[in-house]
Amino acid sequence: MSKKFQLKNGLKVLLLESHKSPVVSVQMWVKTGSADEKKGEEGISHFIEHLVFKGTRKYKVGEIAAKVEGSGGELNAYTSFDQTVFYVTISKQFTDVAMDVISEMMGFPTFDKQEIDNEREVVIEEIKRGNDSPGRRASQLLFTNTFQKSPYGRPVIGYDKVVKTVSTKKIRDYYQSRYVPSNMFLVIAGDFDTKEMKKKVQAMFGEFAPYKLKKITRAKEPVQKQIRIKVEQAKFESTTGYLTWRIPKTDHKDIAALEVLAAIFGQGDSSRLMQSLRIREPLTNSVGAFSYAMQDDGLFSVSFNLEKENLERALDTMIPEITRLISEPPTAGEMQKAITNFASHEVYSMETVDNIARKAGSDEFYYGDHEHYRKYMKEVYSLKPEDVQKVAKKYLKAGNFGLSLLTNMTKKDADKILRAFSKKLQKELTGIRAKNEKMPKFVAKKFNINAAATQEAPTTKKIILQSGATLLIREQKDTPYVAMKAAFLGGVRVEDTGKNGLTEVFSRNWLSGSKNFTEDDINLRVDELAAGISAFGGRNSAGLSMDYLSPFEDKMLEIYTDSLLNPQFPNAILTREKTVQKNQIRSRNDNPAQLCSMAFLSEIFKGHPYSRDLLGSEESIESITQDDLMNYYNKIVSANNLTLCVVGDVKIDKWVKIGRAHV
Repeated sequence: MSKKFQLKNGLKVLLLESHKSPVVSVQMWVKTGSADEKKGEEGISHFIEHLVFKGTRKYKVGEIAAKVEGSGGELNAYTSFDQTVFYVTISKQFTDVAMDVISEMMGFPTFDKQEIDNEREVVIEEIKRGNDSPGRRASQLLFTNTFQKSPYGRPVIGYDKVVKTVSTKKIRDYYQSRYVPSNMFLVIAGDFDTKEMKKKVQAMFGEFAPYKLKKITRAKEPVQKQIRIKVEQAKFESTTGYLTWRIPKTDHKDIAALEVLAAIFGQGDSSRLMQSLRIREPLTNSVGAFSYAMQDDGLFSVSFNLEKENLERALDTMIPEITRLISEPPTAGEMQKAITNFASHEVYSMETVDNIARKAGSDEFYYGDHEHYRKYMKEVYSLKPEDVQKVAKKYLKAGNFGLSLLTNMTKKDADKILRAFSKKLQKELTGIRAKNEKMPKFVAKKFNINAAATQEAPTTKKIILQSGATLLIREQKDTPYVAMKAAFLGGVRVEDTGKNGLTEVFSRNWLSGSKNFTEDDINLRVDELAAGISAFGGRNSAGLSMDYLSPFEDKMLEIYTDSLLNPQFPNAILTREKTVQKNQIRSRNDNPAQLCSMAFLSEIFKGHPYSRDLLGSEESIESITQDDLMNYYNKIVSANNLTLCVVGDVKIDKWVKIGRAHV
């Protein structure tokens, strides 16, 4: 059940009643972000995100967090290029607490000069920490290379020189010109009565001062007419890069086809990039593709993380994959897989009240319609393979892509490799010819979501199976979604001497093939059915997790049960995953926080298995064999050591039968 209305002061409100769980999420979306800042204001939106927590007319410093956390809730915020969002997730009995603190923060912050000065150092330290993060540094390099005029090229967090000097008056003036009721909207999702909630909203948010909104004109990024290459040398162990083309903003007619293109190209283990650059041979530690549409122009990008010695080969391997996107349309199977995944997003977005509010808020922000998804899915369902091929040809041009690279190679060596790759790619894209084959007619199979609000809170049942295994099951019928986990006591605590890191190697290889399914079979089915399946291992346990849409339950259970009961651990895949794990061990030198945590655990748990490194050492990883994995499996996998948890659109009787048959 949803209701949208507007208060007299101009604040729009969206209420999404759902009784999935006794929880409420309160979110305030502000239609301003770092891209709305002018020179001398860079980072002010992010700074204000911090400052509204530091005191209001009602709450002193620290009292807001104490109030929410003392009620068992979670309080947070984030700033992006286009918007700033503040949110509280809390038990329904403390709904008034969540609404009160959001109301105070967004309507009545004090901006005390002393607190502003205190917080400057916190934000400056956050900026410095970002410089120590390879992911953040590489991402910023991507945006500065792609957007040279647009404010999207500036870091959201801003510059320390601005944070150091921006005045209290400027902060207050900016707040009163952009954080105004007509430029914000409130989203509340969860377990409440809509009629009663509307009255509360009017009482708590109706007195916001209707400040005049200051209109902002953003600088537009000119058309890119040449190849841009940008290399930043850093001391990080691994190399991270992006190959990028510009695309239109969120409401453009080509966005649906571009997102399907990205899904086919580099999302999921069965995608083209994953198969060619990670699965068949570990040329990359990770690789993917994404279409990132924003309020202004966005980008289509290939991302990769690898060891520098693999850079040239990995880039060369991408070229035929890129040209194939243009020369021939995707297969019907690839189209259906991508479309099924997009359809499933609606189900997964309703898994929690947080997700319900976030998805509705995003759609409301970009399209002015919190149910825009339905229109979007009509566009997706109408796509044909040739439509996806057309956008590939339209946007993946030979002369206007960008390459950005963060690496510990010398800039000269890296630049040489990137320029050689650019010439090869440009030549291939310039000379490409689309195949004029007659395509078989493609009609997407539609997936019916049938989602509805839960009318009462579900309960969890505990059942001890005859085998001794424990089944925890919770029927929750509001969406056709199921999440499950099989967990066994074990983990690092049961690793043999000299085999440190065995649990991690084991979890990476558990889904590498079973009696009836190869790794490729597993990856393809999981991606086709918009499901997720993964193995996990930690200090105390190891197991298999899975989530799926209930119409696909039987097909996913075939994979799951065979992987759970009959893993094979093929040597070729073991060798591949050991290589990637050793790369990860080396790249941890790029993460000071992780190194600190490891040192702390080593000291505090000295002599205990908890002191061990979860990833192990390069030497211990190299020593692990197929027999070690099978012995570890036999040591921990037994019925009386198993707890099986299942939540969602399931039938208890069916699952008891499954447990009796397989566990």
